[in-house]
Amino acid sequence: MKEYEAVFILNPKLSKEDVQKVADTLKKSIESAKGKDIVETKTERRPLNFAIKKQREGIYMIYKFTAPPDAIEKVKEDFKHNESVLRYAFIAAYKKEEPKPVESTLGREDPTREGAEKEK
Repeated sequence: MKEYEAVFILNPKLSKEDVQKVADTLKKSIESAKGKDIVETKTERRPLNFAIKKQREGIYMIYKFTAPPDAIEKVKEDFKHNESVLRYAFIAAYKKEEPKPVESTLGREDPTREGAEKEK
């Protein structure tokens, strides 16, 4: 199972009830594709940088969840022809790794430079 974030941009003409219906449909779709831990992180109305389907603003819905990799294609298929959804994207959330310490080479001879100095 991988962690994912899903961003959906909905038609701004939808009522609150219709937005809730789309949210419920999305949750059911993720659950039916064996997704778990579905968390809605944000829903807000925002202007778009460019028009999508002749709309200049949209309702953004952002979700975090865990699911098997093949689940994303199933969820995409469910929303492919939904007229309420202007655009969507799924992003695999990667865990941040701690940076590895870098070993200092100060005060040591660089073996790659020895050959260069001998040539002179």
